[in-house]
Amino acid sequence: MKQDASRNAAYTVDCEDYVHVVEFNPFENGDSGNLIAYGGNNYVVIGTCTFQEEEADVEGIQYKTLRTFHHGVRVDGIAWSPETRLDSLPPLIKFCTSAADMKIRLFTSDLQDKNEYKVLEGHTDFINGLVFDPKEGQEIASVSDDHTCRIWNLEGVQTAHFVLHSPGMSVCWHPEETFKI
Repeated sequence: MKQDASRNAAYTVDCEDYVHVVEFNPFENGDSGNLIAYGGNNYVVIGTCTFQEEEADVEGIQYKTLRTFHHGVRVDGIAWSPETRLDSLPPLIKFCTSAADMKIRLFTSDLQDKNEYKVLEGHTDFINGLVFDPKEGQEIASVSDDHTCRIWNLEGVQTAHFVLHSPGMSVCWHPEETFKI
């Protein structure tokens, strides 16, 4: 894909299509590299990257694609689960996405044979933010232009629904008190 010459990026990674969203995994994953996810028109790519500032023997950036997931619709948001681990056997990759069809998809993979996803439905307008519970990763919070904040369990069941006075633009969990968002 042709890069805009007027932009000067410190690091670039080749990709085949437009990228709409990029999200680094904010949690410890048991690997020396950083987990990164990026989403495009109908896919999500999971990879690892190591920067020269982190490893003396890396020049620039070292990037490796781990898996590409078919998504079927444009990806608008990505949130990582704290359960994601690369040092477990088998590895566990867990993340969710928000999409242009107003649905959330929860992906789980062992980067081998197990590649599953669940669709979480309930929002009636665009989803602007989503996040996993940072302690256990057993719940997902999402906010939308439909003036709601919704809490979901990992089975895809909506467990709470808060009406907002305006569109929800972002959501986060309190880092110590998981009953506060």
